[in-house]
Order: sequence, then C-alpha cells, then structure tokens
Amino acid sequence: MLLKPWTILGMGVVVLSSLFAGRAIAGTIELQVFQLLSRSTSPTSRCPDTITVTETYQPYREGSYGIDGNADLRAIASAITLAERTPFSVTWVGTLTPPYRQCQAAAGMVRVEGGAYQGHSYIRMRFMDGKAYLILDMTGLRDPNNYTTVITQAGVDRRGPTWSWGGSD
Repeated sequence: MLLKPWTILGMGVVVLSSLFAGRAIAGTIELQVFQLLSRSTSPTSRCPDTITVTETYQPYREGSYGIDGNADLRAIASAITLAERTPFSVTWVGTLTPPYRQCQAAAGMVRVEGGAYQGHSYIRMRFMDGKAYLILDMTGLRDPNNYTTVITQAGVDRRGPTWSWGGSD
C-alpha cells in the first residue's frame, strides 16, 4: 500500500508534535537600562546596567500557545507588588535597594537569547522616585490570527514578578 504525500506529511507533524509536547524552551531577554538625561538627575546616581528576564514556552496545545515569564529583581528591588492589571497590560512596583535609590532611568528589550532585538519592547522598566516599575504590555502585539495577545496570569513570587501570556495559533 502506497501512502499519499499529504498522509506522510501529516504523520510527520504528529510525530514532531509529540516529541516537543512535553518540552519547554526557556529564553532569556535582556533589558538595557538608559539613564534619564535631565538637569535634576544627579551625576552620581547609580543604575543597573541590564535586567534579565526569562520566558518559557508552555507545552504545545492545539489552537493556542502560552508563554510563562519571570523577573528576578531581588538584586535591585524589594517589596514588589502587583500595582495594576488589565487583560493587555500589567505593572509591578518595588522599592529600589539603597545603591539604586537615586536611579532615574528606563529600560527596554535589546537582546533575546543572546541575539540583538529591535522589535516592540513589550517588557519595559522605569526607575524613578526610589521605585522600580516592571511593565508587561501586549498593546500593539497580535497573534497569527490577528487577535491581541492576552495576559492570562500575573503575580509575584519570592524572586519577583511572574506572568503568563498567549494567543491563538
């Protein structure tokens, strides 16, 4: 019995899907910190150079995808709380540690998995008035079916902000 090419292709997709179904692929995202150019910013104020966050793809499921993320901010901030959440955006706030208390800056995505990133920075930070703000913002992002990606979970664990987001495939 000869199999048609579409049947062979379909069987290949099923085999590949089953191989990757139980695996999560971790990725690191680097945010670079850029100090505020202002006459009121002290030249001695110290800011972190970079912030690294991790996003992990959830196992494949038919019809949609999901991504889990976290940011270990213990080195730069404490008392982190969830400040605001909508289906499109979430903001966490924490108190900057003493070395960074005077930092006035913003941060955006510059590297993903070690490679240069020049797309929309959906993870951002700002540092002001002794506080660190981490913002996850899906505004302007869309999935393959032209729906806006949605934040499905947001919280805080012992390391800092945690989240999940996803869309349809």
